[in-house]
Amino acid sequence: MLLDLLIVGVVGAVVYVKIWKPTREKQFQLQVEMTAAWKGICSHIRARQNAAARMLEIAFALKPGEPFVKALSVVLDEQTVRLDDVQQVASREDTFLGVLAAAESMETAFPALKTDARWQGARQEVAESSQKIAVLRNQYNGAAMVFNNLAERFPANIICALCKTEQVALFEAPPLKPEDLNG
Repeated sequence: MLLDLLIVGVVGAVVYVKIWKPTREKQFQLQVEMTAAWKGICSHIRARQNAAARMLEIAFALKPGEPFVKALSVVLDEQTVRLDDVQQVASREDTFLGVLAAAESMETAFPALKTDARWQGARQEVAESSQKIAVLRNQYNGAAMVFNNLAERFPANIICALCKTEQVALFEAPPLKPEDLNG
């Protein structure tokens, strides 16, 4: 009886040291990476929205009734999103490409915008923020995929089931094309 308890204790200690603890530490490390990337994504989304709002103000000052200005306004309204929901942010990410398309249309229709430093600065900020979001999206998704794969493999899947660890949603958005960022 004592020998059985000793064996169970040793097996339990080995399981804890070799399986449970490393698995939980890896999950925690991945959660830290995902959180840092997500905070960066949210920060750049806010910066991009602010820059796009400045673009809209400049466009309204130039030609308030123009269809391009109205289109830009509609796209920006669609971008208002809760930044704590990965799926919602990802689903709205592709609509922001419309801002860049509307900006290009505005520049074609109103050549004065190409020489306006405020417009170009805001447009460049939108493009830079979009590029940074794409990089951070890759970091977030990389950590999320490792986290999800870890939760599916034996023996970590048992530990994840005991801890009620859920799969992490990926931030899937269309990749930016260079022509979307031409400024």
